[in-house]
Amino acid sequence: MKLTFEEKVALLDGADVWHTKVFEGLPSIMMTDGPHGLRKQVESTDALGISGSVKATAFPTASLTACSFDRELIATMAELIAIEAKANEVNMVLGPGINMKRSPLCGRNFEYFSEDPFLAGELGAAYVRAMEDQNIGTSVKHFFCNNQEKNRFTIDCIVDDRALREIYLKAFKRVIKENPGSVMASYNKINGFYATESPVLSDMLRNEWQYEGVVVSDWGAINHREKSLLASCDLEMPSSRGYHTDKIIQAALLNDKIGDAVEKSSRRISNMVNRYHQSFHESFSSSKHHNAARIIARESMVLLKNEDILPLDKKDKVLIVGGFIDDIRYQGGGSSHINPTHLDQIKDIYSAYSDQIVVSKGYGLIESKDDDELSNEACKLAMNADKIVCLLGLPDSYETEGFDRKTLELPQNQKRFIKELVKINPNLIVVGIAGSVIKFDFEPQVKGLLMAYLGGQSAAAAIMDLLYGIENPSGRLAETFIDDINDCNVQLTNDNHSVYYDESIFIGYRYYNTFNKEVHYPFGYGLSYTTFEYSNMSIQEAEHEFVMMMDIKNVGKMKGKEVIQIYLENNQSTVFKAHRELKGFDKILIEPDQVVNVMIRVDKSEFSYYDIYQNQWMIEKGTYKLLIAKNVNEIIQSFDIDLEGSQVTHPKLSYQDENYNIEDFNKIYSKALPKKNIKYKRPYTLSSTLNDIRKTFFGRILAYFIVKEGMKTTEKMEENWMKEVAKATLTETPLRMLSLFSDGKFPLILVEGLIDIINFRLIKGFKKIRKKSNKNMT
Repeated sequence: MKLTFEEKVALLDGADVWHTKVFEGLPSIMMTDGPHGLRKQVESTDALGISGSVKATAFPTASLTACSFDRELIATMAELIAIEAKANEVNMVLGPGINMKRSPLCGRNFEYFSEDPFLAGELGAAYVRAMEDQNIGTSVKHFFCNNQEKNRFTIDCIVDDRALREIYLKAFKRVIKENPGSVMASYNKINGFYATESPVLSDMLRNEWQYEGVVVSDWGAINHREKSLLASCDLEMPSSRGYHTDKIIQAALLNDKIGDAVEKSSRRISNMVNRYHQSFHESFSSSKHHNAARIIARESMVLLKNEDILPLDKKDKVLIVGGFIDDIRYQGGGSSHINPTHLDQIKDIYSAYSDQIVVSKGYGLIESKDDDELSNEACKLAMNADKIVCLLGLPDSYETEGFDRKTLELPQNQKRFIKELVKINPNLIVVGIAGSVIKFDFEPQVKGLLMAYLGGQSAAAAIMDLLYGIENPSGRLAETFIDDINDCNVQLTNDNHSVYYDESIFIGYRYYNTFNKEVHYPFGYGLSYTTFEYSNMSIQEAEHEFVMMMDIKNVGKMKGKEVIQIYLENNQSTVFKAHRELKGFDKILIEPDQVVNVMIRVDKSEFSYYDIYQNQWMIEKGTYKLLIAKNVNEIIQSFDIDLEGSQVTHPKLSYQDENYNIEDFNKIYSKALPKKNIKYKRPYTLSSTLNDIRKTFFGRILAYFIVKEGMKTTEKMEENWMKEVAKATLTETPLRMLSLFSDGKFPLILVEGLIDIINFRLIKGFKKIRKKSNKNMT
């Protein structure tokens, strides 16, 4: 196979929404959305999911599976998704998502593992390794600092180098060691550069980490194709329909570096295609995969409270109540939305667990005038129940890709309902259903609490299995639970230009634990129906690592899985550091009265920090601690570690204060801070949004017609909230993206012409519009 230069350039652009281009001697491969199941669109030109997707197993979302703290479980799920990919002739799955949970309100948190980079990196690596072993490619996303939905296409994330290295890139660095087929560059800017053009791609991903795979743009994320190519972003998706191909060919005539970049990128794409192209002869058992999804969900759900009320007994008269009993929420909305092969509902399966169960709605998932009647009916039934299981959580309209949540609160009708219920019967168990943190202010008034997150298509069965003790809960929280968003040091804003990551390394538990902030449930927290006893704990030092050993005995009557967590407690230093950081974990099945010996290794490199003055990773000399723990706040055993390293003296910064203080962010960022908000004005570009151009007369007219045309695609949507999200997303989307998602109805050359007219370059604009019209005629 020998491609011409023009063919190599053409290869850098997708064939459509989901395929690479075909050339003589080089086949095409297909990519589809993931990451917790296969979302293969029925039509290859469908970028928005309007035409629907093939049926596939909806596995639990990452926010839940991360709570398993189980590499093998994640690997099992990835392997099963790979099998379904083969059965559907898909070569690459777009996942896993390993972005950090900077704020509990990010609308896409359900799709990401954790607030901790070590945990996200280890689980992401297990996912990638298992799927790649099946010869199905992965696309690790979203590279990088994609931590909010508001203005996600254009916002500039201002992050200091230390936070970049230690928090936002650490999980990616770990996963890259597993050689994923591709890395997906995100929409946003970071420190003034779009992710697709960032020097981090070439300087760190390519040169430092030696990554030889393909960097693919998130769908529509290319801002300037020549700049992104020089940065080593190889593949643009979806297809620009030749628009950028022509521009690159012309640019290469004037710049030899463009030609060199074309050679490198086309080679990487060719290698990727040859690596994953295959003949497909796979099939799968939907029932077996459905059962596997059930196992994965129940091994991940987190028991948060149990005052001798769980597990339920078959003889108990149980009322199960909540709007989710016949409409379980099992996944998030957006590009990861799966068309499930099967879907369990509580109302359909409860009779298999006991003949003493009664079910009632209690409230609707959409607040209405019927709520009082539903509540009264449920409260009457509650009077005669021994125990009540109440399902509470967030409906679809509260969290989805495309917007951020505004609060941790439950819907008002659910809050009113639980308030009435606790007055009637004290034997109350709540099951939480959501993709991220929710407020449990009612928790003191209930006796049991199970956090089920979004458990996939078998979520209902997994919940019932745990409530009735068929299996023992073993999940641990992969994020910190708080009750008031004001307790979080990261506040999402509506700023339209840039967002300061001025908390630096202090996200999640690194903030709460370091600055002694009270939380409702700490990172790593979770209960079991049995009790584990630790003994014979010891530590040994080797050349490059510390080896921690312990015996763990199950002293209860039920088999269960224990999650062992190892934290580093940092030294006293002039360098600001988090008080504790997760550095190791394992999950072990232990039978009653069984003693299991556990060994966990901690590499000495985990003691390093990134020095912003030396621009390198360093290990500082000092006394540290390695902790065996139940969670970040509950320590079982501590070992002092006297570590050799560099003598370091840093200037005093506000981040070292006893109380949280970010006033020195400008010193650690070291560059001029951009404005958070700006007034966008002429000249407008392809990356301008409808909101931007609406400030002009012609822009308002154009925006009106684009929104009107775009909203036609939402006619099949049943829920009004989905239409409102679509409309808001349209106005925040760059014009270039609207073109790419228009299926050729709004080509980029036409958009260029219209922008020229808005910018008063009338003759130039009309020439481009005429050029587009002439192309249509031919």
